[in-house]
Amino acid sequence: MTFMNTLSLSISSSMQNTHLVDNFIELVIDRFQLPVFLHARITLAIVEAVHNSIVHGNKENPKKEVIITAVKGSGEVVVTVEDQGKGFNPAKIPDFHQPAPYSLYPFPQGLYSMGKLSDQISFEKRGAKVIMTFFLN
Repeated sequence: MTFMNTLSLSISSSMQNTHLVDNFIELVIDRFQLPVFLHARITLAIVEAVHNSIVHGNKENPKKEVIITAVKGSGEVVVTVEDQGKGFNPAKIPDFHQPAPYSLYPFPQGLYSMGKLSDQISFEKRGAKVIMTFFLN
C-alpha cells in the first residue's frame, strides 16, 4: 500500500527477505526526502525491529508476516514494525532516554538500539508491534 505520505511492506518471516527491507528503507529515505542525519538511525532501527520480528516474534515461520509501515508527518516520520508473534511484556522495558549504563538493561541489545536510535518508541499488541518516531528537525 502506498499513499503520498505512507509506505508499507509486508514480508514473510524469513531472513532471506531482508534485502526487501533494505530496498524499502531506501525508498522511505528517497520518497520522504529525509535529512542525512536520520539515514543511519532510521536504517539501523528498522533493521533491528524487523530482525526481532522475524527471529523472536514469528520464530522464523515463513507462513507468518512482518509488516513495516512508514508515515511522514509535518515534523516526524513514524515507523511501525508488526509481527504475528505472542509479543513480550513492554512494561518491563525502561525509558531508553534516561541515563543508565547499558549493562543495567536486562533485555536484548536490539531493543536497546531501537530505543536509542528513535526519538520516541512505544509498543502495542503486547510488544508484537513497535512504533518508532523520528523527528525531522
